Amino acid sequence: MNSIDTILKYIHGSDDFVVTSHVNPDGDNIGSTLSIYYFLKKINKRVYYVMNDSMPINMQFLIEDINIINSQEFKELNIKDYNLITLDCGDKNRICLDDEIKDNCTKLINIDHHASNDFYGDLNYVMAEESSTCELVYNLLKRNEEINSVETIDKNIATALYTGLMTDTGKLTYSNTHASSFDMAKELLLRKADTQKVVQNVFGSNPFNFYKLLGASLNTLEIINTKIAVMMVTQEMLKKYNIDFKDVDGIVPYARDIENVEIGILLKEKGNNEIKVSLRSKSFVDVSKIAKVFGGGGHMRASGCTINDNINNAKIKIVEQALKEI
Repeated sequence: MNSIDTILKYIHGSDDFVVTSHVNPDGDNIGSTLSIYYFLKKINKRVYYVMNDSMPINMQFLIEDINIINSQEFKELNIKDYNLITLDCGDKNRICLDDEIKDNCTKLINIDHHASNDFYGDLNYVMAEESSTCELVYNLLKRNEEINSVETIDKNIATALYTGLMTDTGKLTYSNTHASSFDMAKELLLRKADTQKVVQNVFGSNPFNFYKLLGASLNTLEIINTKIAVMMVTQEMLKKYNIDFKDVDGIVPYARDIENVEIGILLKEKGNNEIKVSLRSKSFVDVSKIAKVFGGGGHMRASGCTINDNINNAKIKIVEQALKEI
């Protein structure tokens, strides 16, 4: 792994940057990407936020003043020498860009906290033990302040970092929360992070139909061997309640948080024979091992994968693997 100082030196010595997310962006991903975007703007770099996806509805408040373009729009700019910074993306294949942009960058800077990350960047700042990628970016920006004797973390950056920290730690309740996470939260409050805006938008603004969908999904709930809870969201449910596929991840904790349950599983039908599986565990099962069997990955307590089969067969397969971990 490269040192923070090495990465900062390279950033300060370069001019053009692309920042991007992983597919199906989430709070930590968006918060860390935006923080780097604002930082690069602050130090007078040319920076492009490029992504072939849309934002979840509860994160759109963060990007109201940001010009996000897709891969084709970036390629039409015909920029030859640019550096690519990927945030919170444990697998190069999940970077939300066309392969041409990934392959033609001058350097790829990989900042991430997934244990499955294979250090695919030319420069890598990867630490699986940290609570979130936003905590890594926070460390990087604090170090920039020390080196250059200049305040880097302003209100916009603090709010973006706070979003990622809160979402990836479950509002500082998950097992990946450390003392450093509380220190970071305190510092971001002092830097004027708009915490109420984060709480209201991310955790308190679900549309009415989300709860209709949640009710329908809860009707599919099944407890297996007292330790595994499984729920489903089908295409039919999504269409009936007019909820976007990327806005349903908040359902999976309802499976995990049942008394005596260790593993919560949500199967989401994205298309014909394309089932996205979200896995959460409570205390002792490493769900990344389950996800890895199906080509996925993630964290010990939160992981995901895709199973190319119908939703009922996918359920049988994922439960069979989960039972081996109990």
